[in-house]
Order: sequence, then C-alpha cells, then structure tokens
Amino acid sequence: MKSVTALTAKPVTLLEACEDPKLLGAGLDLWPWQRKVLGAIERHRLTVLAAGRRSSKTTMAALLCLHGCLFSPGLDAMVRPGERRYSVAVATNLRQARLLVAAGRSIVERSPLLAGLVESITDDAIEFVNGTDFAAFPCTSRGGRGWPISTLAMDEAAHFLSESDGYQTAERVWEALAPSTAQFGDAARIVVCSTPFGSTGLFADLYRRAEAGELANAVALHATTAEANPKIAPDFLATEHLRDPASFRQEYGAEFTASGDAYIDWDLVTPPAKRGVLGPDAGREWVIGLDPAFSKDNFGAVIVGRHHHDRRRLLVARVEAFKSRGAFPGPLPEIVALARNYNARVVTDQYEKEPVCDFLRRHGHPARVHEMRAESKTEVFSNLRARLEDGSVELYEHPPLIAELRRLRTKFTAGRAAVVNPRVGGSHGDLAQALALAVYELRTGGSRPGRMRSGGYERDAIGQSYDPNHLSINQERRQRR
Repeated sequence: MKSVTALTAKPVTLLEACEDPKLLGAGLDLWPWQRKVLGAIERHRLTVLAAGRRSSKTTMAALLCLHGCLFSPGLDAMVRPGERRYSVAVATNLRQARLLVAAGRSIVERSPLLAGLVESITDDAIEFVNGTDFAAFPCTSRGGRGWPISTLAMDEAAHFLSESDGYQTAERVWEALAPSTAQFGDAARIVVCSTPFGSTGLFADLYRRAEAGELANAVALHATTAEANPKIAPDFLATEHLRDPASFRQEYGAEFTASGDAYIDWDLVTPPAKRGVLGPDAGREWVIGLDPAFSKDNFGAVIVGRHHHDRRRLLVARVEAFKSRGAFPGPLPEIVALARNYNARVVTDQYEKEPVCDFLRRHGHPARVHEMRAESKTEVFSNLRARLEDGSVELYEHPPLIAELRRLRTKFTAGRAAVVNPRVGGSHGDLAQALALAVYELRTGGSRPGRMRSGGYERDAIGQSYDPNHLSINQERRQRR
C-alpha cells in the first residue's frame, strides 16, 4: 500500500480524484452535470449551486470535503505546525450532517488506497493521519468558529432554519465560517448549494451576485432535476408537475419563486383586475395612510376605503409617492387637498408627528398617529397580510407599491417572527407602510367614530386622540385595560 506521503504529497485535481476508481471515484459513475460542477469548483474559490431535488448535492459536498483533506497538500503550509486543518460541511440538521459524514466514510472505505489514511471515525467527523479532519454539523454559527477551514460546504443552505434566528440562520453561519477560510486565500474552496427556497435570503443573494459577476472568483451554476440527474424517470417528473405545478417549479425546476422568507406571498399582491385610480364616489369611509419624509425618502400616501355594498371589502383608491422637497411642510398641502376631496381621515406614523399633526389639524384634517415600533409594526403588517390572504383588500396596478409588498421579509429573533421592510435604492417601503396603516385603521366593521370636543382639541368617541399631543393607539389600548 502506498505511504501517506506518496498519496497526499502530490496535488490531484478534484475531477481527477473523483474519476479515479482507486481514489474518490471508487464505485462512482459521474454524470455530465457532476463533472461540470466539480470542474467549476476546481476553478473558483466560491461556487453557488442551485439545483433541483435529487441532484447529488450532498454527494458532491462530501467529495469536495474529502478532496480538501487528502489531495491539497499545498494548504498544509498555511497552518501552524501541529495545527489540524479542516474541511467543514454544514447541513440543515444533525441527522443530515451525519449523513454527510456517512457519505464521506462510504467513499473512503470503497478505496483500498484511502481507507488506510483514516485515523478515527465518529458520527460527526473523520480524522485522517495527515492532520486533517472532515467535520460536519447542523446549521449553527457556533460550530467551526475559529477553526482553520480550507474547504467549506453549505448543503441545502436555503433551508437553514433555527428557532432563534429563523431564515437568518444561513447568514449567521456564513458570517461565522466564511472568514475562517481567509488564511487560505484563493486556495480555499467554498460551495453553497441548495434547492431554492424563496427569492430572498443568503442563498438567493449569493446566487444572484455570483451570476451577475459581482463577487470575485465566484461562479453560479443552475440545473433542474432532469438536467442534473439522468436516473430520474420523466414520467415521475411529469406526475409531480401535474400534482403541484407551483411546488414543482421550486423543488424540481430550481426556480427562485416567491416563498421562503417572503412576508407576503407574491400571488397575493397581484391585482386581480387591471384598473386605475378610483375617485371619491367609488367607495366610502376613506382613510389616507401616511409614511412622512422630508429629506431623502419618498413621502408615501395611500387612500383606502370601504366598498359601498360590502363593508368588509376594502378598496385601494389611490397611491402617491411624493418626492421629498427637503423642507417642511413638503407635500402636506397635497395631502390636505386629497383629504378634502375624499372626505378622508388621516393616519400616520410617529415620524415628525408633532409638526405633521399640527399642520393637518390647522387645515381641518386632524390625524391619528400609530407608533410603528417593533411589536406594533408587526401587528399592523400582519393585519394587512391577513386581509390580502382572505381577499378583502383590492389593489390596483401600481408597480412601485407591488414591488415594495413583495420585498417585505420575515425576520425571526428569539423564536418570534417580525416584518422587515428593506431599503432598496430610494425606497424604504414607504408605500407599503402607508397602505398597512390605512388598512389597519379600517380593521373593524363599524362606522367612522364620531368626534367630540375635549380639552381644546378633538377626540373621537372612544378617546383616541387626533391632537399632536395625543396618546398613541397602543398607549390608549393599555390604559383601557
């Protein structure tokens, strides 16, 4: 049997090792797609692989990690004497992580040359006599932090979830482990592979950036299940497509569809019929939701009212994104004109609430403020999502608003889900928030509350203030309790 030195001293490319039956290729019959992927990994520091189900992603991750341990002797000079070097694979859970190690073990044990290089094997790692380890663990940012990692594989990265961080888990793992490859420079290899799960998140972002050439020494590869795996029967795929076409696009077509961490399903924010702006006579009990801005962001305003014959049905009548003018009162005169035209009441968030409410009150249209803090913001957007899901909100074709609603994301922290309204260019989701506020104001089926004078300013019948010095909705709720 060849000595350890003879086997590992000379570099062998990843594809060569996988095609050699005496090395990693024992018992393997590589598919054309596998050869393409393995060749790309050899040429790039970062490979982002989007592939359908049963595309051998786990097998290729195990092959990559074994190659990093056994056939990359140049990397040994980049660690301290006596320090072990690691190939690390991260999986969606502990069971999947151990499947990666089991796959690596079966590959090594099939080779009469490589089996003798194993020093020890556990469920979680394979130690080799040349001072390298192939370790795998579930998606956590704690495992592997601080290790010298020359090869990193993130298997099914789009599906990395945890109770504490939810869909942000993949980002935490990336932030913890990718820097551990830095000491190996361009000689390190990172593969992030997955069947897509939604159109946002770390995996989707890395894929888009690699595909666009925004990441140095990186490549993005894509394959459907049919393209990657010639052993999957066409009849099976045809049956799956008929059973659930939407799921098929993601699971077998490897498309980045709108699901995953999207806060609102894309299909829910597609207007059911093409129409334009509605006039005041098209509905009643109009509300203008505001997301004020007086500097960089747009000043968002959305008018929502009730259908004449169905109080539950809400109509989005008009959407306005006023360009900020850099000084108060900005577009507030236009807001006053809209409020008069629609005989609408106004609801706004806490930004510059005193001057905004004072200006509107002085012009005959006092506003209500809803403090958009973390908890209340999620409550407001959850109400909007529920309305969209049950079909009781009718949108119209307004591309900026539709885009903002589709960009809303779910953020998980400490086991709780919250809404994230991301900034893109000059938009910070101003229209989406204005819509959510207006819909929240109309969340009950009752009529518009009557107003009465009290203490020199206007209150409605249940004590909710329309004055600049009013209590917020949440404060009032707590006091009534």
